[in-house]
Amino acid sequence: MKKAFKWVVPMSLAGILAACGGNDADSSTEEAQNGGDEGDTPSDVVETGDVDQGVEASGDEDVVLDMWIHQTGEDETDFYIERIDAFNEANDHIHVNAEIIIDDGGSSYSDAVNASLVAGNLPDVLALDGPYVASFAEADILMAVDDYLSDEDRSDFVDSILEQGSYNGELYSLGAMEASVPLYYNKDIFEEEGIEAPETLEDAWTWDEFMEVAQELTTEDRYGLNMFMNYGVGEWLTFMGAPFVWSNNGDIISEDGTTSEGYLNGPETLEALEYVKSLFEEGVVDLTPGEMQFEEGNAAMALGGPWIAVSAEDADLNWGMMPYPYSEQMKSPSGSMAYGVTTSSEHPDEAFELMHWMTNEESVEGLSEVTGMPPARISAFESMDKYQELPWSIMREQVIETAHARPQTPAYPVLTDAFAQAFHAAALGEDIQPVLDQQVQRVERELQRFND
Repeated sequence: MKKAFKWVVPMSLAGILAACGGNDADSSTEEAQNGGDEGDTPSDVVETGDVDQGVEASGDEDVVLDMWIHQTGEDETDFYIERIDAFNEANDHIHVNAEIIIDDGGSSYSDAVNASLVAGNLPDVLALDGPYVASFAEADILMAVDDYLSDEDRSDFVDSILEQGSYNGELYSLGAMEASVPLYYNKDIFEEEGIEAPETLEDAWTWDEFMEVAQELTTEDRYGLNMFMNYGVGEWLTFMGAPFVWSNNGDIISEDGTTSEGYLNGPETLEALEYVKSLFEEGVVDLTPGEMQFEEGNAAMALGGPWIAVSAEDADLNWGMMPYPYSEQMKSPSGSMAYGVTTSSEHPDEAFELMHWMTNEESVEGLSEVTGMPPARISAFESMDKYQELPWSIMREQVIETAHARPQTPAYPVLTDAFAQAFHAAALGEDIQPVLDQQVQRVERELQRFND
């Protein structure tokens, strides 16, 4: 049983976000990223809660740690609580008090972090979304953990998790799970049309091959592809869509993170979004698909997250996975929730112990089994039978070999919205270069705050 209560946050949202690497624009931007209504008035009420843990403090512990976990599905939340209980049982001198922070897909979680930052009561360990590690590190909320992690342990994490958790050459977070976007397909439709699906990365389709098949599979009653545009103009479009740019030897920001000029509006990005635009112009993708378009057989293929495997299975669809299509090099989406130790912790050694426990092989493998998300450790991939054969071997290959983390920059909230706006403009058939040039101006203004 979980107890929930309202926590009224007396804060100036604009000022607090500025302290944490954001601004007024970011608050509305974040709504848009998550498919929210940009016209909504930001609330100053943050819902949080606590959890009933099975192991209570004895009072004899030398160290008491506070930990924030984000609200998610019941099974996943229960798993986190079980792992925290196991940590408490295994460590007589440490006790962890866990608290659930409501994550409504909007700004609630960031609001809670920002409020606690101002109030000086941040927890010792918190969960955070991977692309925002740089913002938290830049704002001195997280401490670097490089010195705590052995080389052997570091090498067990997939590269994309380390890339996601790093900023300015230092490691600030570790994730327990990864994510990816394979190309799902309806096996029955493929069999009817006589199309053979690639079964390894080496056989992945090029953009031209992908377009040709998508056109062939599109009929009056069916789309060739679903890109889940119904998720809205938000983070999904960057998560799912940025690999088109990376695959085309492009990027959306410079390697040193100082400018988006020539990158977000560069020729490689333009060419990638022109290709996306052509998918919509050819009519193979629906701009407004129904929530279950792929699962109901109304789209033959889908670029979707690991959760689509669950919904497709529930719908009794005969489905498979293929690699993400590519242009010049194979790249695939990456990133998920991670853990970080806050700089305000009075017990950083024990806090890292907890962080490491929540990302050790047992936690990583258990979380993957509960959520269906791919694990963050190579050893977990090797020990889980389902990743040794199709369709999940495709997911394993992508996470280990082609996953590309989203940019690590404190300007990420603005950068991701800029890319999402451009991707959406491409889907609408607009002239993309002026849109990209306009979005670059927004990003450059934001970057000026960090380029001193």
